[in-house]
Amino acid sequence: MTAPLHGMTVLDLSQQLPGPYATFLLASLGADVVKVEPPAGDPARRFDPPMFDRVNAGKRSVFLDLKAPADRDRLLELAAESAVFVEGFRPGVTARLGCDEKAVREVRPDVVYCSISGMGQTGPLAGHPTHDLSLQAMAGILHDTAESDRIGVPWVDLGTATTAALAITAAWHAGGGTFLDLAMLDVATAWTSVKPLAVSEPEATYGVVRAKDGSVAIALLEDHMWTRLCGALGWPADPALATYAARRAHAAEIRSRLETAFARHTVAELLALAHEHDLPLGPTDASSDAATRAQLRARDRDDGPAARHTPLPLNLLARKEL
Repeated sequence: MTAPLHGMTVLDLSQQLPGPYATFLLASLGADVVKVEPPAGDPARRFDPPMFDRVNAGKRSVFLDLKAPADRDRLLELAAESAVFVEGFRPGVTARLGCDEKAVREVRPDVVYCSISGMGQTGPLAGHPTHDLSLQAMAGILHDTAESDRIGVPWVDLGTATTAALAITAAWHAGGGTFLDLAMLDVATAWTSVKPLAVSEPEATYGVVRAKDGSVAIALLEDHMWTRLCGALGWPADPALATYAARRAHAAEIRSRLETAFARHTVAELLALAHEHDLPLGPTDASSDAATRAQLRARDRDDGPAARHTPLPLNLLARKEL
């Protein structure tokens, strides 16, 4: 079966995470990606080798000193052969290096040129240095959030990368000749605008709760799930709490009862109750939960160290013939 992006050629100058993960997604779908690194290599090779390996799997690398005229010429030769050009510098850097959109389009008029940056190519903060966490803060996600509650994955980096891969694919299928200005802050603010009440306001049965020997996450919103939870914990049915709105109004009381009840059980006992009563509970330490591990193995996501080098969330190449 021909891969969906077979025939797409990508020249990738980006480093660290957002750009490399975007081009990893493209490579996973069949694109031919050439990664251009400085003579010392992508900095991620030194400060996070496992991450570097994961997000650069399936690519070819070439090492060029873009401050040297001969290597800049070589870069443009490669650009002439590439349908997609990706860079992750601050605004103005590619112009100094002789590989901005204008220079690349002179050798490849139909190129899809994608610039990924923290703030975008325009605006008063366009050149400001950023990383995932500072962008989370600027997008409002860390407002009134304790350090211990910070999300453990760089979701701004990965969200921007996924958005870039989608935009590049659409532009390539449309025939190219496109400039894509991907700002991480734009993506972060767009994502934070889509925030359900359960994650933006206090919710008694949507969060992490301590157990006797660890903690579990409970993600319970529906009325029928509340009825099941009461049955699992031996709580009598209370008509005054039968609706979502009523439970929200009594969130503090319910949370206190829930914490007291969960503290009497081990994580394993709570997960057994969840499976028995069909409740949406999950272990915060998935590595110690046999059911979660079995599910991951069934999805080819838990196969030892090799799995760490294939961080594609879906088997996008699998397709059944009708």
